[in-house]
Amino acid sequence: MSRRVTRTRQFALGLALLALAALPAACGSGETGSNGASVPGVTDTEVKFGTHLPLSQSPASAYGPLADGMRAYFEYVNAAEGGVYGRKLSLLVGDDHYTPADTVEVVRKLVEQDKVFAIVAGLGEETHSAVWKYLEERGVPDLFISSGLAKWTDPVVKTRFGGNPVYLQEGKMLGQYVAEHYSGKKLGLLLQNNEFGEDGEQGVRAGIAGSDVQVVAVEKYESVQWDVTAQTQRLKNAGAEVVLAYAIPPPAASLVKTAREVLNWNVPIIVTGVDATELFLQLAGAQNAEGIVSVIFGHSVYETDNPGVQRYLQNMKMYAPNAEISNITLYGYIMGELTVEGLKRAGKDLTRESLVNALEGIRNFQCSVCLAPISFSPADHRPFEIEVYTKVVDGKWETFGEPVNFESTK
Repeated sequence: MSRRVTRTRQFALGLALLALAALPAACGSGETGSNGASVPGVTDTEVKFGTHLPLSQSPASAYGPLADGMRAYFEYVNAAEGGVYGRKLSLLVGDDHYTPADTVEVVRKLVEQDKVFAIVAGLGEETHSAVWKYLEERGVPDLFISSGLAKWTDPVVKTRFGGNPVYLQEGKMLGQYVAEHYSGKKLGLLLQNNEFGEDGEQGVRAGIAGSDVQVVAVEKYESVQWDVTAQTQRLKNAGAEVVLAYAIPPPAASLVKTAREVLNWNVPIIVTGVDATELFLQLAGAQNAEGIVSVIFGHSVYETDNPGVQRYLQNMKMYAPNAEISNITLYGYIMGELTVEGLKRAGKDLTRESLVNALEGIRNFQCSVCLAPISFSPADHRPFEIEVYTKVVDGKWETFGEPVNFESTK
């Protein structure tokens, strides 16, 4: 074969490769919307979602089962309804080990290689802070973030929706409880040393404003620290007569165990709603946690007389038989349900824009296990702005009192 023929074939092959490279990156993996553009993660038969969670190599991996609850709801819809408009729902989970650098890596893979339609329920303040602007710039729907920082939803960004109750609002609610029930008492605060603790403290101080409750000590711990024995000792030494913690379950449980078992200190303790889970009770010990107050926005798995909880239990048994039954998987289940509601309202011609527009149109949606209805608007991307107080009674969280309403969509 002559050298000229070889070069001609090489040139032709090069042109073919250039032509392939010029095709849309999502070709073959996405459906074409009404505007003629390919929609990542959407085909005639599937909608593909992604999330980032700690599944291994981190104490925070206790939150990993959140994905099991979300996947169970998706599988229930796939089996019972054939998906949404004939499209089955799938969920890809990136294990970020609760480390921001790993969050960046797994989310980029989900978006750029796996071509997911949206990210749902990504967990953590520092971890999600590593990717929220990236998702915003790429136009990827960033749905129901498993964190309550005010910055996720203030100011509102079209593609981003909060998940957890906002710590500023929740903190104000907890502060109001302190002002009402512990008038004239000295308050000690245990705070995670990041935006979680900062937002929580700001809310608590707003809640006690104008009362005669005095903050006598503020103790902080780093997000990688679980033992807060020293901080608890300092809170007692400062004369705190009631303690309020913005801490995730392991250090919050350390506070309780240290107070009750080491210091023999029966001080009233109030904790963020992040701790209103079985995980906190297991770590703290049910007897130690008795009487501790928090807030919650949904029914607990213990409430087996509730029809929504009954359906959750049935669906978990059917579609996630090896997953744990807990308020963590129940939270994931709620995130799945809210996602499906948005898909149904978005219509058959699904695009990222149609989904976020549909979510903004939700008013008074009552999810199966929520204590209050959910409303969104173009100016309000916060789902849970109505909460109820809860207390540990005989080793279980039980709600009490009237709901507190911060709802901004009228």
